[in-house]
Amino acid sequence: MTVFEIAWKTLRARKAAFLGAFVALFCGTAVIAASGILVESGLRTSVPPERYAGAPVVVGGDQTLRIPGGDFTVRETLPERARLKEAALRAVAGVPGVRRAVGEYSFAAVLPGADTGPLYGHGWDSAVLGPFRLTGGRAPASAGDVVLDSATAGAAGVRVGDRVRVVVESVPAEYRVSGIAAPAGGGELARQGAVFFTTDTAARLSGRPGAFDAVGVLAADGVDPAELADRIEGAVPGTAAHTGNDRSRLEFPDVGASSGLLLLVATSFGGMAAFVAMFVVAGTLGLSVNQRRREFAVLRAIGSTPRQVYKLVLSEALLVAVVAGVLGCAPGAAVAELLRGLFAGFGAIPDDLPLVVGPAPMVAALFLSAATALVAGLIAAHRPARINPVDAFGEAAVERRRLPAWRVLLGLVLLGAGTLAALMPLVVRSELGAAGAGSAALFGLAGLALLGPLVVRALVAVVALPLRASRVSGFLAASNSATAAGRLSSAVMPLVLAIGFSVTLVYTQTTMSAVAGRQVEEGLGADYVVADGGSGGLAPRVVERVRAVPDVEVATAVSTSKAFLTVSVFEDKELAGFSLRGVTPEKLPRTIDLGVVDGDIADLRGGTLAMEDSQAGLLGKSVGDRVELRLGDGTPVRLKLVATYERAMGFGEMTVPEEVLAGHTTARSPGQLLVRVRDGGDRAAVGSALRALAEEYPALSVKDGDGFSAGVREEATLAAWVNLAGLAMILAYIAIAVVNTLVVATAARSREFALMRLIGMTRRQVIRTVRWESLLMCALAVLLGTAMAVLPLAALSAGFLGRPLPAGSPLVYVSVVAGTVVLGMVSTMLPVRLALRAKPVEAIGVRE
Repeated sequence: MTVFEIAWKTLRARKAAFLGAFVALFCGTAVIAASGILVESGLRTSVPPERYAGAPVVVGGDQTLRIPGGDFTVRETLPERARLKEAALRAVAGVPGVRRAVGEYSFAAVLPGADTGPLYGHGWDSAVLGPFRLTGGRAPASAGDVVLDSATAGAAGVRVGDRVRVVVESVPAEYRVSGIAAPAGGGELARQGAVFFTTDTAARLSGRPGAFDAVGVLAADGVDPAELADRIEGAVPGTAAHTGNDRSRLEFPDVGASSGLLLLVATSFGGMAAFVAMFVVAGTLGLSVNQRRREFAVLRAIGSTPRQVYKLVLSEALLVAVVAGVLGCAPGAAVAELLRGLFAGFGAIPDDLPLVVGPAPMVAALFLSAATALVAGLIAAHRPARINPVDAFGEAAVERRRLPAWRVLLGLVLLGAGTLAALMPLVVRSELGAAGAGSAALFGLAGLALLGPLVVRALVAVVALPLRASRVSGFLAASNSATAAGRLSSAVMPLVLAIGFSVTLVYTQTTMSAVAGRQVEEGLGADYVVADGGSGGLAPRVVERVRAVPDVEVATAVSTSKAFLTVSVFEDKELAGFSLRGVTPEKLPRTIDLGVVDGDIADLRGGTLAMEDSQAGLLGKSVGDRVELRLGDGTPVRLKLVATYERAMGFGEMTVPEEVLAGHTTARSPGQLLVRVRDGGDRAAVGSALRALAEEYPALSVKDGDGFSAGVREEATLAAWVNLAGLAMILAYIAIAVVNTLVVATAARSREFALMRLIGMTRRQVIRTVRWESLLMCALAVLLGTAMAVLPLAALSAGFLGRPLPAGSPLVYVSVVAGTVVLGMVSTMLPVRLALRAKPVEAIGVRE
């Protein structure tokens, strides 16, 4: 009989002993599979193309930044559009199998007063990529002609021959509708509208004549699109050719942005989910092995070798993991779809963006589930396999009080690592520093779990003192808890995980949202904020009109982007991303007070840079040093650091003169103007003049400083909700783990409860004893869970808010603690009441 056959018979005979491990692995696989599906969706999700539906291949600039990272290549998706030059268009046209290559301009536009949704302008020669067919009128023949798609024309209420205003870069212009077009084959554009200009007009309005957003390829007859795409990428360096639904990534900007969000959230919380799953599975599997101490003692006594015990436990763990993993993959897809729905409900991703559910995440989740079970089984089997048979019988009756030296040492190391991670916000006051709070919670909880019996025994000796004064129930509860500290620790740790993890991560989100709002309120010196409403930015003439308003002292133009910096981590290279702002530096402190720590922001001219102070220190950079960056489109720049500042959460981690970003962002013009009224000027009159300007330029919006701060807080709140949605998946798993662990641990004591009744205790006394034990268990969990959250949250709040208390309602903490205590009490007391229904004589013989 093979070891797997023995393991299978053991599982069938002791179903209850393995139920907890099965549930933990089942739910853990579902959570990991959901994270994997979101990761794959972030890499591959797309929607059907519309304007490019008639082009089998669409070519864009390579949107992936690559650097050698030691043994592998580090990749990062570029946030700004990498465009193709005329030379690339000619090269694509010359590839064998290409019948025609069409350069495509795409730029944002607005039809004032029409509910068109996102609208983009294009050259009429790219209409063939739809392909679009005129349903009325004719193609644009002059600079004053446009063709609208049928859905946009219907929403605007215009027909052929009507006049229509189109706003590009906030500047309105009047055009004659020369024609109306629709995709060939019928139907309408669903995700965006299209307005077609002459090719020359589209090139001028795009602001980058000869630089195409994409090149649509019409293939020769019989040419396979996938083969042609490979041929183009090989023949034209710096390009990426897309086929099928992947073409929509070039057509719809929101698809690429949403894919990046899914990837970021999934990778962040996927790692946490895997860690929590390993934590829970190790605890439940260790509990099941611990319940069979007598069985393993017998096996060792009759001659079983340590290797045979290891093989038996690992085989059992693998069988449970495979069955639970296979069954847990399907619910993982449902959990991923639930999260996708939540993200769409928050407005973070489009409603129609689908998930990609392939075999890879399922296989990976199954593999991780099996690996987790094997590692947990190896740890759990170490003591039963290595212990002397005589000592094994002793430990089967009385719990061992000492912990192995390796376990104590590793626990202390993890607690030390958690302490260092918790202190990161005091050193790095950015999102990187805030991430230390979550890492601290995980490290601390892992270390505490390893030291659990020692910590629990010490706390019981103090917390249980009042119970020892009780005559029966309280005294027994205190004695049981002190004697079985290992068992109590296994029950307490899931509760500690629920409290410590939940409180830390929820208050981290609320604190960071408050920090962003506070920094904007403290640093924003502008009286008004003029912003573009989706037309592609603020044209230079609009900026000059705002600056020419009487009593306007300064109007600071602001563009947003992202920068990448190569950093070394243990001799390997990584790409670190930083939020980047481009500003007009003239009188910058009058509109934005960045909270300068070192240097002079007045030196922000030409090829210079200012950045958050703690990040600069972490990178080993000081004022006067040169910093090599990659801009959002991948362009390398070398900038001189002239100042460091502290208000990075409100105004970005890096700030450069606007000229540094010129030509390197998808929108060529800034999106906002921060307007400051001169001292003694008429603020109300300036506001009226700006609002009058907004009537002349209908894409403009005008807000005061308070409105701008409220917008920043709303964005921070949205980001917090997106993060909390990912956290909710993990917290739900933790809640299930709490119930699962406590039910299994309590059900395993049925013989103990029967013995208590046989020696004379009443059913009521047994229930009262266990109730006191449960209350003691919950009290320890609240103490330890709170203690694990105190240091990271205090350091986070001190680093960002200058006080030890985090931002957020105290009701969050009260709710988490109350919910955890209720879960703990119900999960303990319900199995006790069920176990006490059986007659003591019958229950005493139960071995499961």
